Order: sequence, then structure tokens, then C-alpha cells
Amino acid sequence: MEMIREGVVFAFGYFTVKPGSEELFLEKWQHFAQWTLNHAKGARWMYMVRDLEDPQLFVSFGPWESPESVTEWRQSSRFRSTFAELDSLCDSIEHCTMSEVTHVKR
Repeated sequence: MEMIREGVVFAFGYFTVKPGSEELFLEKWQHFAQWTLNHAKGARWMYMVRDLEDPQLFVSFGPWESPESVTEWRQSSRFRSTFAELDSLCDSIEHCTMSEVTHVKR
């Protein structure tokens, strides 16, 4: 059996946004994402997607250079202050770090 090798590290954020706060939430997230790409070591790109069946559910994700770079970013004062602002617009926020174990390409 082939061993699974650790692959790309991804940071994920799961947001349940309060009704009526979606536009402000997305605006604040976009500013934060741009700051992250400009200043956080190891950030490669960031996406935000929205659930088609539950329009209050948003998921952000993107690849990072290493688990350590994600940890450093999450411990930054800018991360903490932005997430405090986003928290006021959300019913819940969760985040996690995952590692690619396999992928399929066309």
C-alpha cells in the first residue's frame, strides 16, 4: 500500500453570517484577505464561497506555505482584530487547518 505524503496546507474558515450582514461581512473579509496576501508570509491565494442552499453559510479557504505560517498569521494582531469584527456579523465562526492527502486533476 502506498504511503500518503503530506501535501499542500490549507486554511479554512466557516462563517454563518447574520441575515442582513452579508455585504458588510464580504467587504470586511475582502479587505482582510488582501491584507493577508500582502503581509502574511506563506499565503498563496484566498477564496470565499457561499452555500447555494443556505445563503448565510460562507467558507473561505486557501493554500499556505506551511502549518507554521498559518499559525503565525492566526496569532497576528490583525487576524485577531478582524475576526473580532467579523464575529459581530456572524452567528458562528470556525476555522481549521488541513493538509492535502490526495487530489485528482483533469
